[in-house]
Amino acid sequence: MLRVFLSTLTLAVLLSAQALAADAAPTEAQMKRGKVLFMQCQACHQLKAGAPAVLGPNLGGVLGRKAATAPGYAYSPALKKANLTWDAATLDKWLLRPGALVPGNTMAFAGMPKAEDRAALIAWLTVQTAPAKAVAGK
Repeated sequence: MLRVFLSTLTLAVLLSAQALAADAAPTEAQMKRGKVLFMQCQACHQLKAGAPAVLGPNLGGVLGRKAATAPGYAYSPALKKANLTWDAATLDKWLLRPGALVPGNTMAFAGMPKAEDRAALIAWLTVQTAPAKAVAGK
């Protein structure tokens, strides 16, 4: 009984620490790593809002957006039916293995196995695709 309690307590502490870390600002090292990792993605994706889709959809403003809704891109029926919204947790699952999250999608990407790489890329994308902040007084 004590063993189960301690295991549960340990798991709760680990999950709490992970949740706090997820809300923390990205580190400089994560941002550098995320930028390097995005080089794999830029052959198919653009980040600048309003830029045309290339081989993949434009990722400008991707966080918080419903999947398969960016204009100017012909999404697979599987992704259209998936009913996903792109948040950090969903992107993490997608980047781990897109075909496991949405079987039948057409993204030609096997996945990113390292959790720290996915976290760095997501942190970088979050900063790079965030809407521009309004300038005070304008």
